[in-house]
Amino acid sequence: MRKILSILVFINSILLASAQKPADAQTIIRNYLSKINTEAVQTGFTLNVISKNALTSQSVSGKVTMKGNRFYLTMDDVTVWFDGTTQWALFAQNNEVTITRPTPEELAETNPMAVLAGYTAKSKVAFSNEKRSGYQLIELTPTSKNETFVKVGVQFVNNGQQLHAIKVINKDGSRNELTLQNYKANATVSNATFVFNAAQHPGVIVNDLR
Repeated sequence: MRKILSILVFINSILLASAQKPADAQTIIRNYLSKINTEAVQTGFTLNVISKNALTSQSVSGKVTMKGNRFYLTMDDVTVWFDGTTQWALFAQNNEVTITRPTPEELAETNPMAVLAGYTAKSKVAFSNEKRSGYQLIELTPTSKNETFVKVGVQFVNNGQQLHAIKVINKDGSRNELTLQNYKANATVSNATFVFNAAQHPGVIVNDLR
């Protein structure tokens, strides 16, 4: 489950620029948070977790659908549904699903909306001094020395309307680098997308921890 949490921490990402005038970085984030509450996003992803001095690394990939505080995540070994109240984690190897009702504290770590809002609340948000043709670059730097991260870098394309990548640099020297593929905004999904359907998984073992 910790791997799932790490992925969701970095997946729920960022920004939609104002169409009327150039927006500052803080406004872009606020607009995105408002937009994703009403419109679904579907995207593939690759997350690379790199240790200090790049001595070790781990790479995972999958697909995620998000809308508001709900999400549906698929990877090779696990599938997760969250409907805003209940979470189901299905482990394919043993055909077992674990059902929980995450606490607000747990959701603050896993919910893309809560994660982004949390980073924003404890960071200075500004456009990066780095320039890259075709990209909009934003940096989040912590306002407190007690935070575990040094900087979060965010890359956008299509005039700030599509998230491309997020890079988190931690105090311990490790890095988390998320890249999105086949990003689709305003996707058409039903509420059933975010709910586990036992009928579609014959013989599944249910571990209900609610």
